[in-house]
Amino acid sequence: MAVTELLVSDEIMSRLSEQARMEVALNLHKRDCQTCGAPLGEKTPALAVDDCGPFLSASLNHQDCRPSGWYELRSLMVGAHVSWTSRFFTLPMDEGNDRGPRATFIVCPHLETVALDQDGGDGDGDGWSVNTERHWRARGFRPMGRELIVDKWVADQAPPKARLTGSTIHIDAGLDGQWSSSANLDTIKATRALGGLLLGISTACEPTSTTGPNDILRYGAAGHIYLGWVPLT
Repeated sequence: MAVTELLVSDEIMSRLSEQARMEVALNLHKRDCQTCGAPLGEKTPALAVDDCGPFLSASLNHQDCRPSGWYELRSLMVGAHVSWTSRFFTLPMDEGNDRGPRATFIVCPHLETVALDQDGGDGDGDGWSVNTERHWRARGFRPMGRELIVDKWVADQAPPKARLTGSTIHIDAGLDGQWSSSANLDTIKATRALGGLLLGISTACEPTSTTGPNDILRYGAAGHIYLGWVPLT
């Protein structure tokens, strides 16, 4: 679930707008400290912001490991302790068409860290916002609704790779991550029958905390999940 309490330094408060801080909290999930790798536990996590030039990386840490602050790194750091979670299930389609449920893999690719940029800002120097949407749009993924094409990969670049081994699906999205999840027989059959699945990416939705397909649909309707059709390889 999204983090509800954060230790936030005065510098972060002055350099990130309230809206940006709210977005960051919505897209971070309390699991492991990004400095030591141990569970964050019951204590309130500290928010660290790494300034990498065109990007910011916001992460959760123990206050004793890395106090909340704005750190000038000027290079994008890939965390060694980042966690991910996923679910693989069948998702019902709109009632207005004759499509059956589609096998759907939902992943939160990084629980304890999220990137921000100014592409969605107003250009006055403080328009930072979480860039999950912009990053995955560039990869060819779209929100639920009219933009989403089901059963066909439509982007110019190659899709992530999907491979079934028994009841487990393995997803290879290159530098964006490698994930896997098991599923029931109906989901596996749906995947094989259509030769692919819907891959959904979200940093706001933590899949293992959802109650099922209806919860996923709620996040999707709110624009928090970006999906693309990925064929089996």
